[in-house]
Amino acid sequence: MFNGTRSMLKKIASVIFDIDDTVKPVAQLKLLEDYAGKFNFETKTTDVAELLKVLKKKHLVDEIVVSTMNGSSIVSTNGNAVSDAVTGAALFNYIQSELPKSRSVLIQSNGWYMLFPHLNKLYIVRAAANLAGVELKALAKEIDSFLVARDVN
Repeated sequence: MFNGTRSMLKKIASVIFDIDDTVKPVAQLKLLEDYAGKFNFETKTTDVAELLKVLKKKHLVDEIVVSTMNGSSIVSTNGNAVSDAVTGAALFNYIQSELPKSRSVLIQSNGWYMLFPHLNKLYIVRAAANLAGVELKALAKEIDSFLVARDVN
């Protein structure tokens, strides 16, 4: 009985005090460090298709679509850019209308679909595993700096 009470109190305390007892995924981080150390990801290019190809490998993602917030495609790694941009923008804007403080949308369906805004653009990323917010922002910053330097909007 004491163990049951103790377990219940721990659960209540974790909710009240927002205790995070997750463990750092050391094995996964080591794997990513090894991967990054073995390859050279040259992002200094003048071709957007080449940049996106390198970023896909660098960030271990399957597809990247960048659109305006209203669904106009800017750049993409796949042939369904227009369709993905319109669908992604409609979905993200709907979520924003229902949950105005949301910063990103993650959908798990045969992999992960991640939708997030950055500097008035919507980034739609598909990958086998979900990416952390920091990595999504890094990906967006790399693409955005390329687009701004070449005045592609």
